[in-house]
Amino acid sequence: MSEVTASDSTGSDATGSVSTGPDDVRAAAGIGTPVKLGRLDTEPVATGPRRVLGVVPGKPVAGERMEPAGADMVMVWPHLLVRHAVAALSTVVLVLVISVFFDAPLRDHANPTVTPNPEKAPWYFAALQELLALFHPLVAGVLVPAAILIGLVALPYIDRSLYVRTQHRRVAVATFTTFLVIWIILTIIGFAFRGPNWGWVWPWQEWHGEL
Repeated sequence: MSEVTASDSTGSDATGSVSTGPDDVRAAAGIGTPVKLGRLDTEPVATGPRRVLGVVPGKPVAGERMEPAGADMVMVWPHLLVRHAVAALSTVVLVLVISVFFDAPLRDHANPTVTPNPEKAPWYFAALQELLALFHPLVAGVLVPAAILIGLVALPYIDRSLYVRTQHRRVAVATFTTFLVIWIILTIIGFAFRGPNWGWVWPWQEWHGEL
């Protein structure tokens, strides 16, 4: 889009938007007769009751317009998909090699009559288990996860900044940083600092972490 500044015979100015085509520009400068211009590299012409003063190339609201050159563009196949396939196969081979030389940390068969103490969830659920130890199960198991999901959905509607840089997205950055720091702290506490009967232990004295 481009911006057109026009003035009528009375000297008043008006600004409108135009859609630039390859050969000419047609603009409705404010409220009036459409104005027809030649190529963008030619002088504006005056038609109708208004006189077009100039054509200013449009700019995005945030950042600069990126127009990659033809030499910088490649096809998805094979350039991108081949790289993805190589990365995926390399990961599978690496995991297979590790599994050959190192045994998985498996325990004995589950015994329904014996419950380990402490019974810990995997590390990625340690924060949720810590919340269950601090709050009522309804709060920690239902309300908190629901609030997190609803907050993530609502955050783009709360922080409606048109900019993409972090200094212009203070609400989103502050909200996400606060959540991330709290969740990491709860994960570390539940993983390394909880022992029998979910009591506090120092990990360098007793280790009860479960992967």
